[in-house]
Amino acid sequence: MDQIISRLQQLVIEVPQKLTQFLPEEMSVRPDVGKWSKKEILGHLCDSALYNWHRFNAAQYQDGPLEITSYPQDALVHQNDYQNLPTGNILTLWKSVNQQIIAVLKNLSVFKYAHPVRFSNGETKDLQFLVEDYLRHLEHHLLQLFGQKNELPILPERWNISVKSALQKLSEHPEVKEFVTLLENGRMYVEIYQPNKIDLQTPHDQDEIYVVIAGSGMFFNNGDREPFHAGDVIFVPAGIEHRFEDFTDDFKTWVIFY
Repeated sequence: MDQIISRLQQLVIEVPQKLTQFLPEEMSVRPDVGKWSKKEILGHLCDSALYNWHRFNAAQYQDGPLEITSYPQDALVHQNDYQNLPTGNILTLWKSVNQQIIAVLKNLSVFKYAHPVRFSNGETKDLQFLVEDYLRHLEHHLLQLFGQKNELPILPERWNISVKSALQKLSEHPEVKEFVTLLENGRMYVEIYQPNKIDLQTPHDQDEIYVVIAGSGMFFNNGDREPFHAGDVIFVPAGIEHRFEDFTDDFKTWVIFY
C-alpha cells in the first residue's frame, strides 16, 4: 500500500507539470470518431477517482462484501461536458480527488486490506486488489494521454552541481550568506548550507536529507544527539526540531528537501 500511495503522490505532482507540454487545441482533438480527446480522458479519470474514492471509504464501514457495479463512463464524460471545460478546471478536480484518495489510503488500517469486494460477474477480490486496480487503470489512461512522453522524465536545466560551483553561487549572495538554492524539480529542491558558528534553522514543512560535504560536529535530531563527519547522510522528517552543534569552521553540507 505504501508503494501505491507514493506513486499516487508522485503522479499528483507530475501530471500537472507534464500537461503543460500540450497546447489548448491539442487537448481538445479527438483522434477518431467515438474516441475521447485528452481533456475527456482527464475528465474520465476524474469520474474514476470519484467512484473509487467512494468505494475505498465504503469498504471500511460495510459489514459484508462491497458490491462493485460499473458506471456509465461515456455518459458521464458527455454529461460533465469535459470537452468544453477549461483544462485547468478538470485538472484541479482530478488533483483534489486524488489527494483525498491518498488521505484515505494513508488512514486505512491494514486489517481492512482484506475486506471482500464482489464484482458484478460474481468474482470476489479484496480491497487491496481494488486499490491496485485503480492505479493500473490510472496508469493505462495516462499512457494514452502522454504516450511515450510519459516514460521520459525531463531533466531540470541545471542538473549537475559541483561543490566548487555551489560555493561560488553562495558567495554571489552576500545578503543570504548561509545557504542558496541550486536545483529545483517539482517540490524537490537542493541547497548548499554553510552556517556561521551557530545553526539557527527551525523545523521545515518537508522531509529533508543532509549530505555532509566537509567538517564535523554534533547533530541534534528530535531530542537525540550524534556526531557527524564529512560524507555522512542525515535524515530529518518534516516538522522535527533539528540543528548542527559544535561544528568545525570548515563545515558545509548539501540539503535536499522533498
